[in-house]
Amino acid sequence: MIGPVRRLALRARSVDRPIALLAGMAFITQLGVSVMLPLLPLYAQSMGATPFVLSLLVGAFAIALAIGQLASGFLAERFASRRLVVVGIGTYAAANVAIAGATSAIQLIAFRALAGLGSGVNQVAERLYITQVADRARLAYANSILSASGSAGSVLGPTFGGVLAAIGDLRVPFIVVGITSLSATIAGWFLPAPPARVAAEPVPRPAATSLGGARAEPATAPSRIRLLVVLFVVQLAFQATFGAFITTYAPLAAERLRWSTAEIGLVFSAFGLGSILLGPWLARQADRRGRRLFAMIGCGLIFPFGIVYAAEAPRFILYPVSVLTGAGVTALEASWFALLSDATDGGRRGRAFGTIVALSSLGIVIGSTLAAQLWERTGDVGLGMLVASGTVAVAGISLLAYPADHGAGSPAISG
Repeated sequence: MIGPVRRLALRARSVDRPIALLAGMAFITQLGVSVMLPLLPLYAQSMGATPFVLSLLVGAFAIALAIGQLASGFLAERFASRRLVVVGIGTYAAANVAIAGATSAIQLIAFRALAGLGSGVNQVAERLYITQVADRARLAYANSILSASGSAGSVLGPTFGGVLAAIGDLRVPFIVVGITSLSATIAGWFLPAPPARVAAEPVPRPAATSLGGARAEPATAPSRIRLLVVLFVVQLAFQATFGAFITTYAPLAAERLRWSTAEIGLVFSAFGLGSILLGPWLARQADRRGRRLFAMIGCGLIFPFGIVYAAEAPRFILYPVSVLTGAGVTALEASWFALLSDATDGGRRGRAFGTIVALSSLGIVIGSTLAAQLWERTGDVGLGMLVASGTVAVAGISLLAYPADHGAGSPAISG
């Protein structure tokens, strides 16, 4: 028992202070988000929302998220990314307090869109901040620390949210997420500036980089664009997976599995458990053995989720699959951001991050709409859940079009 604990302590000490603080903020924020998110469809339904309105709720958030991400990428070229993190989380906090006071589905959609705007600004800014303070050879691992920390909040949040909703009402969790996000906003003011050598680094001429961080031979503009297009398609499909999931999971669990609000939230805790226990290890292997490979492995771990839930499998199958899904999400997300960092040059990284992440967020609308339409036309919410498995399969297959890498020590490749 001492061995694993000691290894965890050594790994914790190996995390740089800026990333550790950012991870703490992610934990606090996600603790509040996971209190609210599983109950959001039920909250909307309590105001008379139909499946179509639920898809609008998800779509409004996704479109505003994309706008925030795009703006964040461009603003990061003029303002410090660590300050944009504060702006994004602060906006998200205010929006969720407003959601708690909503009296109609229309207001709920409007305030949820504002939350999406703040979330989008924060998402791009925090990933850009990581590229400025983390070792390039450990980019996937650094990104996984952020993801796993958020997942740690997910472990505690859903159970807490179910209890709050049971003893109060469905509005209370939104007040909680406002408070936790405000706390993270205050902590954001203490994020240290990137090292001077990074801040003063001259803008390089456009050139491809190896997936391990070594400089490759100059690549042509079409080859660089091809790499970015592949990464865009992968993220678009992955976001569609999320859109389908968040639209159908809670109604499926409540209506067909007959789960309580507390148990609905426990699956988010299972995601978090998988992310914490397996996600950083998978990301570390991605840095060593190949980020494309472990992004594909992540897709493979996520794929069974929609199928087993649509099939109403027993709990002894559902919960382990949920744990592996959480690990897969972290592996895919961490590897993808590392690949994106390696495929962009320092001078235009903010714009590339903002544009690709923003446009791919529209995948949430695609996945949510597909799932809602299947559900509404057939009356079977399980078919909507199957969309999640189909879209993550598209993400995994699309990665085959990205050049293979062999970890941080591999020879440089050109596009």
